[in-house]
Amino acid sequence: MKRLTSATLTTIAVLVLASVTASAQNRLPNNAQRGLQWLQCTQQQSNGQIGSGGNPIARSSEVAFGLAAAGQDAAAMKTGGVSLADYLKTAVSTDVGTNGELLIARASQTHAGPTAAVITQLQAAKGSNGEYGADLYSDALAILGLRAANQAVGQDAVTFLKDHQQPDGGWGFGGDQYTDSNTTALVIQALLSAGLPSADGAITHGFAYLQSVFGQGGFADAPGAAPDGNSDELAIQAILAANQEADQTWRSKLDQALAHLAGLQVGSGVDAGAISNPYSKLFATTFAPAAFLLRPLTSSGIAETATSLLACPVSSTATPTPTPVATAKLAQTGGAADIRPPLAGLALLLLGTGVLMRPRRRAPSR
Repeated sequence: MKRLTSATLTTIAVLVLASVTASAQNRLPNNAQRGLQWLQCTQQQSNGQIGSGGNPIARSSEVAFGLAAAGQDAAAMKTGGVSLADYLKTAVSTDVGTNGELLIARASQTHAGPTAAVITQLQAAKGSNGEYGADLYSDALAILGLRAANQAVGQDAVTFLKDHQQPDGGWGFGGDQYTDSNTTALVIQALLSAGLPSADGAITHGFAYLQSVFGQGGFADAPGAAPDGNSDELAIQAILAANQEADQTWRSKLDQALAHLAGLQVGSGVDAGAISNPYSKLFATTFAPAAFLLRPLTSSGIAETATSLLACPVSSTATPTPTPVATAKLAQTGGAADIRPPLAGLALLLLGTGVLMRPRRRAPSR
């Protein structure tokens, strides 16, 4: 009986350790490092912002979220004496979606500025029908930002999003029948953050739509289109937010999408580390570090597992090597807890127990 119990405990311990190892291997920290390196060394401006045009507050906020996923303070990414955190501290916008992203960044980065003013702006933007912005993408970002800052979101906001789900299960940017995977993946995360269970019909129907756009090893913007980096990133985050990776079918899609996204990363040259895209490498890369590190938008705070930042290549003249900043590691909130350390400890305990329970052989008599 002792031998059977010992063998059983050993088997359980091995299985637990295998699970821990597999979970750890799914993260792609090297790819995240290279993406952050490209963003810092080629895209950061002298005032600390990321990108020189378009919407620098949104792009900078996305990078700050990626840094949080890497366990890094936004103050560690800097050009000269001005850091990304310095830029975000004073960033101001009147756009709902941009403020949603800024609030997500500030809720994840202690030194990125106060949240109160942005919270007030978003709450004031909400209409009587539960809508925050002029499009569903902005609505979803507003809800995600408010929830990241531990603010309540009314049932009317949830109902508004659910009412705009289309028959194919997806959501469209403009709230119409022209559905796309990016808006759908973002709305799924917003609804989950607002308290909707992953088994809710709106969520399961939304994942049915995401399944319809999966092909060639990655996620596309719409059914029949070729997969792309942006769609991979947001779909990966939606899968994680709903804990869909526990299902083998979705686990396979998650792994394939991560591999596809990694395959889009430029391997050498001035754009090494960027996610290739015919329209904008910057837009395709800002969410990539968080996706590589398996961090959905329903999480906030600095990750406990740190991924170091890489120094800029010698040939790079955009920004100097970032100076590491010692910061207190905050526990993640709003997402699934990282159970790898306690599981590993349990496995070792079980192995030790198995050893102790083995029947000892007596010393041979003389």
